[in-house]
Amino acid sequence: MPLQPTWAIQTETRQHDLSQFTADVQPVAGAMGAYVHGLDVADMDYDQLGRLLHAFKAIMLRGQSNDLSIADYVGFGQQLGELAVDSYVEPPFADHPQVMGLVRDAASTAYNFGGDWHSDGSYLEQPGGLTVLWGKHVPTHGGDTLFADMELAWQTLTPVFREMLDGRRVLHAATGLGQKVAMRKKGDYLGFDRSLDLERIEHYHPIKRTHPETGSHSLFVNQAYSVQIEGCSDDESAAILRFLFDHSRLPAMTARMVWEPDTIMVWDNRVTAHYAIGDYGGQRREMYRLAVIGEMPI
Repeated sequence: MPLQPTWAIQTETRQHDLSQFTADVQPVAGAMGAYVHGLDVADMDYDQLGRLLHAFKAIMLRGQSNDLSIADYVGFGQQLGELAVDSYVEPPFADHPQVMGLVRDAASTAYNFGGDWHSDGSYLEQPGGLTVLWGKHVPTHGGDTLFADMELAWQTLTPVFREMLDGRRVLHAATGLGQKVAMRKKGDYLGFDRSLDLERIEHYHPIKRTHPETGSHSLFVNQAYSVQIEGCSDDESAAILRFLFDHSRLPAMTARMVWEPDTIMVWDNRVTAHYAIGDYGGQRREMYRLAVIGEMPI
C-alpha cells in the first residue's frame, strides 16, 4: 500500500453540539474557528465564552457596539485573566498600558506585524494564554487572520513520531529592544538594530503541551520563535522543526478568519498558531490587542 503524501492529509470535520450555545455559532472550518453572533462583551456570558473557546479555539464575536470604549474593552479582557503589559511597544493609551495598538494607515509602508506563524509570547516563561483583538477599523477586504489547530496537528502525527517527541523540550527565543518603541518595521521588535541595548528572551517548553483546563495535548512549536530541540544537533533540530512547521499548517489543520466591522476576536495560544495576512495595502487597519498572561507550559 503506497504511503499517503504528507500534504494530502485529510481530517474529519469536528462535530459540535451547537444547541449547547444560546449564541448563534457559525463554524469556520472543519478543524477549528467560529463566528459568533449574540454575545456582547459589555454583558458577557463568560461560561458560554469559555465553552466556545474550548470547542473552537478561536472565535470572532460579531456585532459589537460601535460605541464601545477602550475602558470597556480593557474591562472585558480583565475578566479573562491578568493582562500583560508589553515591555517593548509604547501603548497608544496612557491610561490603559495593557492595550497594544496595531495600526496601519492606507499609505503606510510599515512591516506586517504578526506576518509569520507564531503563538503569542511563546518565548516567555509564562507564554500568552488568551489573546483578544478588536478590529476597530478593518479593510473592506484583505487582512484576514490564519489559524492552525495545534491540537489537531499533534493528533495527526504518527504514533511513532509522537513517542519520539513526547517528553522533549524546544527552545523558544526572541530578541527584544532595551526600550519601548513605536512599531515601524520588523527590525524594531526583533532587535536587528545593534546600536540598542538588546535582550534575548528564551525559555524551554515541552513540545507536547497539555491544556490546563481540558487536558488535551497540542504541538507547541511555531516558526517565529521555536529555534532548537533540546538534545538534538543543529541539523537534526532544524530538520524536525521544519517538518513540524510544515505539518501544522497543512490546509486541513487551518481556518481563515475574515474580519468585519464591530468584531472582537479571542483565541487560545496554548492550542493554536496564527498568521496575520498583510494583503490590504492602500486601506487603513486599526486594531487593539490585549494579552492574557498564561501559565508555565506542562
